[in-house]
Amino acid sequence: MALEEGAWREEVSGHYNGAIRIHEQLLERPALPDRIRVEALHRLGICYSMKGNFTPAVARFLQVVREFPDAEPFAQKASHNLLLLSPESNPSDRSWFRDERLFLGDLALVLDAALTHSETHAAREAIGEAVGALRMMRRQLTGEDLQSADRTLAALESLETSLDTSLPSDPAGPRTMSQNVAWTRGKGRAWMLDRVSLAAPDDANAAILECRDRLARALLAQDAAEVRHQAGRAARWAEPVVRAGRESLTASYLGLVEESMAAVAARASVGRFAEARAVWFQSTRTLNRAFGAFTLHVPGLSDFPEEVRPALVSVLTRIEEALHAIESPENGADPQAFLSEALVRLREIEAQWGAGRGATPSVPAFSDPDAPGRQRLRRWAEDWRAVLATLRAGDLPRARQLLKPYEL
Repeated sequence: MALEEGAWREEVSGHYNGAIRIHEQLLERPALPDRIRVEALHRLGICYSMKGNFTPAVARFLQVVREFPDAEPFAQKASHNLLLLSPESNPSDRSWFRDERLFLGDLALVLDAALTHSETHAAREAIGEAVGALRMMRRQLTGEDLQSADRTLAALESLETSLDTSLPSDPAGPRTMSQNVAWTRGKGRAWMLDRVSLAAPDDANAAILECRDRLARALLAQDAAEVRHQAGRAARWAEPVVRAGRESLTASYLGLVEESMAAVAARASVGRFAEARAVWFQSTRTLNRAFGAFTLHVPGLSDFPEEVRPALVSVLTRIEEALHAIESPENGADPQAFLSEALVRLREIEAQWGAGRGATPSVPAFSDPDAPGRQRLRRWAEDWRAVLATLRAGDLPRARQLLKPYEL
């Protein structure tokens, strides 16, 4: 049943992180039949490769080939996948680690709120999620990362024990209170909440992540005004992309962020904070399982005023769709149409912000023709016009190569 649940999440829902956890927990069971073990290993490799985390994917496929060379069809499938992935695998690929660290940070914020408001069931649920994630992670870690994961795992298990042994009549007894304080001040929680090393300066997702973190802390403090403010900030990032109405991974991700934060803000606005925290926990889990640490990477983002950045994400979404059309011509989409639209939107950005219309105190420097952001927009336009010319000449591989650096 666990194998079927993992397969359903992988194949039907596309919730790869959730499927990974199920398969990892399944593989920890003693006396697991080989026919179950080999399929779970193979499905783990598929989930990791679908997330773009090639190093752990290759490790799982190698394990299938080495330990179960005669287990068909999985040995043959694993061998085929190794041929496809081996050139891509890179020991320095740590996107899977970033995925899990960001999710652990979300869980730490959920746990903070649950402990502060004595919501024991929610606290146990958050601890269970975090413990499962840490047990999965530690298989891939070494050195200081492994020590941090083990230290955090031990602290969470100790906290869970104190919650399990607390009296129903006094869920916040002395021992539980002591463990809560130890957890709050401990290195494990600090490690889970450390986002600094995980977000690149040019990562637009860092802004979304900041909004989500601030909203979670406002929920803890029961500050309805701040919850609404952060939901509004996230919406300003999401709306230009979502409003365009085009189907893309970026639009789906931002739409889910916007919807979930709006739902939380609506409940917080009328004082239903416990319900708002429950919705926040579920939306955090859904975002992680559906997208992992999805990254909106806008090159040179720091060159642009904050007010311009949502429009840039919208422009880069058109480029992502152009690239997808080039890579999947069987879908019938026209990459030239997407590129032309992106160029039109670039001109609109320059017309609005470059001329100073709609300017705010943080925007005037963008009106300077020599400002870094203006120079970057001109380079983008030149590159994309070159791609259009390449497409008209029928050179799809070259067009793909030119657009790849702009992939979201």
